[in-house]
Amino acid sequence: MKNRAFFILMSIIAILVLAACGSSPAQPAISTPTTKPTPNPASGQPTPGSVSTPSSTQQLSVSISSISTQDSSSINVHTLPGAAITIELAYCGHSSKETKYADSAGDYTLNWKPDTKCGGMATATVTASSNGQSATSSTSFSVS
Repeated sequence: MKNRAFFILMSIIAILVLAACGSSPAQPAISTPTTKPTPNPASGQPTPGSVSTPSSTQQLSVSISSISTQDSSSINVHTLPGAAITIELAYCGHSSKETKYADSAGDYTLNWKPDTKCGGMATATVTASSNGQSATSSTSFSVS
């Protein structure tokens, strides 16, 4: 009889422990997704060559760099993956404008051949757009 009373007491304790944990053997545990907080930049100041616009999901920004040699020039853009990128290029009294899309890493490179008869400064203005937000940056560089 002592063993039976001990068994009943242990069963009651086990049921209470399971109830306190929020699950029972008849009900599987249900996981709920957690959300990550969006990062908040500590300084709140944009880096040189980029302008940022906050978004509800990710912060949209655009950064550009340029490389120019006698035979070729390139404009490298980094922004959010899949963002629309509009590049306005002014060089040698002419201007061009085209829209492309960033790859899965957020990168796009515009390669172009400068006019060998015309040297001087070129200006590239880049606007990235994604989810109703946009960011713009520009740079000037020498083409020889």
